[in-house]
Amino acid sequence: MEFKSGPIRLSVAPKPRDPAADQAQVLAIQGKLTAGDIEGAVALAERALAGGLEHPLIFNLAAERLESEDRYTEALALLERGRRLAPDDMGLRQALGLCLFRLQRFEAALPHFDAMIAAQPGFAQAHAARGSALEQLGRNDEAEAAFRRANELQPGNLLAVAGLASAASRRGDHAEARKLAQQVLAAEPGYPDAVIYLARADLADGDHAAAEARLHDMIADGRTSEEQRKFAQALLEEVEAAKARKFDA
Repeated sequence: MEFKSGPIRLSVAPKPRDPAADQAQVLAIQGKLTAGDIEGAVALAERALAGGLEHPLIFNLAAERLESEDRYTEALALLERGRRLAPDDMGLRQALGLCLFRLQRFEAALPHFDAMIAAQPGFAQAHAARGSALEQLGRNDEAEAAFRRANELQPGNLLAVAGLASAASRRGDHAEARKLAQQVLAAEPGYPDAVIYLARADLADGDHAAAEARLHDMIADGRTSEEQRKFAQALLEEVEAAKARKFDA
């Protein structure tokens, strides 16, 4: 009897990694970060990841690059891969929460912010991020409490102050919203959310020209997201309706 066989395929075991070389790569990346060379750190992280090195810092930096290119789904997959490697790493939890938030998966983002607060109760940014997720979920009282806590821990935290301005605007306290929004804009001119709260205050005060000017500038600002532009357009329609009512009167 004659037997025929195809080509023989041999599996080759992966080459063992050199722990000292891996550690040297991580230290080089950390050195770039310490020196403020973020771009250099990201480039080294991408090179290390391509070479098979897996480390929480490397996953985080490589995902950050993807997010800067609006490739959030790919960034999320990379961060989840990192979390499987290091489930207790708070840097990855923070990055996961923020990535999920940007994907508008607010319910999924919230446990990551909760975990950060449990691990680091004094980390203001985690409280502020939690407040933003709660606000998007319509849990406004909890959101305001989270923003207040963040501002207590780090007075002037922009995300927290903007969140408090949002809360004031939502309950109709436009004078308080204006004061808080101006505080944000003094630190970061053109901050889109703060512009919205100021425009709402202008509308409430009957200053339609000021509201229109702010909203048009915001729409033209490259930092404004598509969602924020839609919100600004809707508020412009409210301004036009208010002007029409005033004219009819």
